[in-house]
Amino acid sequence: IGTFVAMNLAVGRAQAADISVAANSTGNNVQFLQTQIAKFEQQSGHKVHIVSMPASSSEQFSQYRLWLAAGNADIDVYQTDVVWAPQLADQFIDLSAAAADIAATHFPSIIASQTVNGKLVALPFYTDAPALFYRKDLLE
Repeated sequence: IGTFVAMNLAVGRAQAADISVAANSTGNNVQFLQTQIAKFEQQSGHKVHIVSMPASSSEQFSQYRLWLAAGNADIDVYQTDVVWAPQLADQFIDLSAAAADIAATHFPSIIASQTVNGKLVALPFYTDAPALFYRKDLLE
């Protein structure tokens, strides 16, 4: 389980840019995202705007599909679910070259899950690993 960022537009480094990020609004996600954005803005000089998405992942996915199919250029970065890469890959840019120096720092299986037909379409924003604990005496 994880959250990924995928880009449908390359942002140049030559001058400061306004970047829009579509992100879910559940739990502590927005607060975590705002902290990361503040660091990015300070380091890059770019300005990032969060477009808050519904809590429902199915609603987010549907909205993304509509925007991408319509060629909407208002969103630059999409926060996606790990399982969305195959369905959205055609709409996202290939990050392979841009992420060559950092892709190896992530779990290979996560990078593989976000690679569609040789095209790396998303990178991990964060990854979590849920665990199940049980009482062996009750489940022998």
